[in-house]
Amino acid sequence: IDTASVADDGLKDVKGFYANSFDCILLDPPCTALGLRPKLQIDTKSAKELLKAADYQQKFIRNAIPLLKVGGRMTYSTCTINTLENEENVKSILEEFP
Repeated sequence: IDTASVADDGLKDVKGFYANSFDCILLDPPCTALGLRPKLQIDTKSAKELLKAADYQQKFIRNAIPLLKVGGRMTYSTCTINTLENEENVKSILEEFP
C-alpha cells in the first residue's frame, strides 16, 4: 500500500526521512533521456520541455540535499546529454550548497 501523497510539484511527500540522516544519496531524477541509444535525437523535444525537465530535477535536488549528513556525498545521475540537466544542475548544486 502506497501511503505517500503527491504534492503540487509532483513529488511524493515521503515521511520518515530526517535532515542529516544519510551518509550518501544516489539521485537519479526523471530526465529527458536524450542519451539513450538509439534515441540520441532532440527533434521530439522542444526547448521549453528541456528547460522544464531541468527545473523539475532541481526540486529533487533541493529535497535530497538537506537529508545528507555533514560531509555526506550525493551522486547525481541522468541518462541525458542535455547540458541543462547535467552540468548546469551540478553547477547549481555546487554554488547553492558549497
